Amino acid sequence: MHEAVIVIADLYLQSGEPPGGQPADLGAAAGLEFAGRFGERERLAGGWRQWLALWLGRADLAGVSVAGVAAAALAGAAQQRAGGAAAAEGAGAVTHWIATPLELVAGLTRVHLDRRGIVRLAAEEQATLVESFHCAFAGSGLTLQPLSDGQLLLTTAGIAALATTEPARWAGGELEVPHGPAAASLLRLVAEIEMWLHGAPLNEARVARGAPRVTTLWLWGAQGAAAAPGRAPRAPRANGGVREVAFGSDAFLAGLCHLTGAALQPLPEHPHALFAQQRAERAVLVAELARESPAAGPWRLAAATDMLDRRLIQPALAALRSGLLERLSLIANDIRVTLGPRSGWKRWRRPRAGLAGFA
Repeated sequence: MHEAVIVIADLYLQSGEPPGGQPADLGAAAGLEFAGRFGERERLAGGWRQWLALWLGRADLAGVSVAGVAAAALAGAAQQRAGGAAAAEGAGAVTHWIATPLELVAGLTRVHLDRRGIVRLAAEEQATLVESFHCAFAGSGLTLQPLSDGQLLLTTAGIAALATTEPARWAGGELEVPHGPAAASLLRLVAEIEMWLHGAPLNEARVARGAPRVTTLWLWGAQGAAAAPGRAPRAPRANGGVREVAFGSDAFLAGLCHLTGAALQPLPEHPHALFAQQRAERAVLVAELARESPAAGPWRLAAATDMLDRRLIQPALAALRSGLLERLSLIANDIRVTLGPRSGWKRWRRPRAGLAGFA
């Protein structure tokens, strides 16, 4: 394989977090530490999604909203849902939002999002929530659809796109609430959703089995071009393979693959052989620390980082050293670190503890 890109989509460092990565804080994953020391570092001003659209040769998608790209993958399903979707489309201009289920912790004056507070719903839970939503908000012109990664897509009529922060960017910190007259309609809708969720059957079932409640659906990803350009499938390679293959369940990645014609597959549990395959020239893998669950004990960021490092980063580095992979890019915290087979030869570079190379 010529090139592999690994994105850790929910790894963002909060202000004041020590990038040196003490074990109690950010972990000391050997693969990420190696990359931070020997890789070539580049800051991604537009974030990993914009960079990935450009990497896949679709500069026309770089300015499209995250929700707009995610909605493209649901186009076929939306046409089948003629009832609710048609009502929203008929109400005038619509806005797509990523609706992320969250469990927020309320303080005296601020609202905190724990690093485990981003909730990924199972397919049956998504279906239950969507059905309940459409009953509660019938006639409102609002529609809710499940996304591939446990989030949802909310379509609104009459609420203009507004810049709101992706929850992963402030996980472990305080909620950034939009202000100003333009935010009033959106915040009113969010308040109505929170009141509905308070007594939703889904939450009763989750509490009964010890799972975190969903206290809100945080709406983000709407700002950008109104609609995604059409699909542009790629021609297969002469040997029957494809140019790019993607792994993961991220909703933006699913929409991007739909629009570019790249093959999308679930992220394998044991990806050792993935980097040696010759079917594709390039591969992108989008992973999340929140999905790394220890066999025993409570979830900790350090443990999750180390688990993902062992399962994904270190096998990729091994493929790079053996020559099965020509180039590897690791993306986290809006930093891209690129390595080649000889990157480890730069012994004069000082070691960087923990995630200092991605700070």
